[in-house]
Amino acid sequence: MRIIIEKNRIGSAGWSATDLTDYVNSLITKYSIENGMVTIYTPSKHSYIVLTEYEPNLLSDLESFLEKILGKRIIVDGLLGKSVVLPIINHELDIGVFKRIVFLDTSRISGNKEVVVIFEGETGQPSN
Repeated sequence: MRIIIEKNRIGSAGWSATDLTDYVNSLITKYSIENGMVTIYTPSKHSYIVLTEYEPNLLSDLESFLEKILGKRIIVDGLLGKSVVLPIINHELDIGVFKRIVFLDTSRISGNKEVVVIFEGETGQPSN
């Protein structure tokens, strides 16, 4: 069993959504994760990690919903999580065909936001 922690900063314009799925998949390849779990977490204020369909209309609806309740930050924090934990089976995320890992920044502040990816599982030889 191996534990790998990868911290990264992603640029955000504020009030935006960023698909992290390809980034997480690239780390699975880089570290040759065979089977295990991955936790994707953000400690950044007013930022969240969700598993959803990355589809423009769905994100537009989510944005409208968040704008309505944004004044009640505690509700947003309760509805949207800071992390997701996902299985890795045979070198692949087991999240279904249409699901994507999405970083949501509900702040109005542009800049770099932190994302932490933690793998726990079986690995082969790391890729170069």
